Amino acid sequence: MPPTAPSAAPPSSPSVNLRGRFAARAVDYVLVFLFALGAVCCAAAVASFVPESNRATDIIAGTVVAFLFLWWGLLLFLYDWVFLRCWGATFGKMLVGIKVVDARGHGPLSNRKAAGRTAFFGLPQTIPLLGNLAALLESLAARTDPRGQALHDQSAGTLVVRARK
Repeated sequence: MPPTAPSAAPPSSPSVNLRGRFAARAVDYVLVFLFALGAVCCAAAVASFVPESNRATDIIAGTVVAFLFLWWGLLLFLYDWVFLRCWGATFGKMLVGIKVVDARGHGPLSNRKAAGRTAFFGLPQTIPLLGNLAALLESLAARTDPRGQALHDQSAGTLVVRARK
């Protein structure tokens, strides 16, 4: 039996379609949003102890802006990086039944690959709306790639595959 080419996905783990990837990402966005919302609620609780009501409003407004706009990309980066490095999949990917592997050996991601992949995808989203649009467009590249790799997968040398059951 001839050896399998290193660039091909293993037969038991075919590449994943965009629908599965976007469903997983939607779950992940909701989880990161809930974390940010929890941080805003904590800031509101702390601000309620501030004697001046205007000062409390400033603290809450600043926290909302920071978490939902300026730090969104950083939150996504940290969430993705930790999950991919430790488990090979974010919570959303686990629910959908997919995982991220090294494109060459189809094994777990190194710290460098996990960080590179998540930096390419998450950090541009610190730019409100424009960064989200860029992330969407680069993810759509998976439609035209023969291995189903988005640009962040290509740049990091990773591949999204079905998780074995």
